Amino acid sequence: MPDSGRPASWKSWLPKVILTLVGIALAYFIFQYMSANFGGFEQGVQAAFSMPPVWTWAAVAGAVISIGVYPLTAMAAIPRLGYVPAFVDRQGGFAIATTIPFGGGPIAVGTQYAILAKYGVTQRLAAAAVAADALWTYLMTFGAPGVGLILLWIFERRALTGESCGGLSCSTIDIIIAIAGVVCLISMIAVAFVLRSRTNAQRVGNFAQGVIGGVFRYIKRTPPNVVETVVGFNDTAAEMVGTRWVPITITNIMAQLAPMLVILAALRGVGAEGVTVLEVFVAFSVALLLTTVPLAPGGAGTVDAALIGMLVAFGAEYDQAVAADVIWRAFCFLPQMALGWLAVGYFGIRQRRARRAPVGAPSA
Repeated sequence: MPDSGRPASWKSWLPKVILTLVGIALAYFIFQYMSANFGGFEQGVQAAFSMPPVWTWAAVAGAVISIGVYPLTAMAAIPRLGYVPAFVDRQGGFAIATTIPFGGGPIAVGTQYAILAKYGVTQRLAAAAVAADALWTYLMTFGAPGVGLILLWIFERRALTGESCGGLSCSTIDIIIAIAGVVCLISMIAVAFVLRSRTNAQRVGNFAQGVIGGVFRYIKRTPPNVVETVVGFNDTAAEMVGTRWVPITITNIMAQLAPMLVILAALRGVGAEGVTVLEVFVAFSVALLLTTVPLAPGGAGTVDAALIGMLVAFGAEYDQAVAADVIWRAFCFLPQMALGWLAVGYFGIRQRRARRAPVGAPSA
């Protein structure tokens, strides 16, 4: 019988140390980048709050649209689901996942299951909807930067050029986008293979179990049951994806791109007329790619530095890029997070009232 009281192996704490050091290094990089441009940052904040009213209202309208279309992804996946349940489900999941680094995702999924169950959605359908939404978000996050660069070259004959794209060289950004694109392509092929049959799902699960199991054995941890997860995804999501992939795709594209309306209005409001819609798409897509590294709530710092740097690389002045970032955070991201937590609170209150209600009485 193993001695549970012995000190943990260095393999168990080394990944945490490495991740902490990476976070410190990234925080230092962001601090240096912002400090070197502090004057422009201050001017950018001032510019954000002195836009012409027409562009301020345009940014507000863009934020309302962005927040409003976000729940449509749940309605696309679950037929006959009302807007209010979809709003509570999606906005609550967004708030939890973006606020809590390193663990917010699983908590958000559990909360979404509970919310959908409260509104009468079966566990199987809820699992399929949450899995499909997470999958589409993942694929779009990794695939959008590459698609954006391709469209930029086709329609504007433009590419990332210059010495710097937000503190990193543009060639480095190109490499990151290329890697993300390859990951997206491989993932799409794997997902299509998994969804074709339960046998395929079993094969992919066994392969992934071997790879992940080796990593977890190295760090002296019990690996998750990947086979069960992959086969379960086939069991729950195959039918939904096969019949509803068009509305799921359309609504996820809308939800992913809608925040760009706020950034575009902000850029026009501060005089950055030269940055095109496609360039904003590439800049925002690259910034969203960094949300996959959850070092801070909502990617604070990393996402902002990337968005500002990419907009500058595409021709915006530093203070104009800062203004666009500040307005996106203030008008769109933070209100959506606040609404998400209000949705979670609303759900919690309903749950408490339901538990206190007499047996057989209708819930509030």
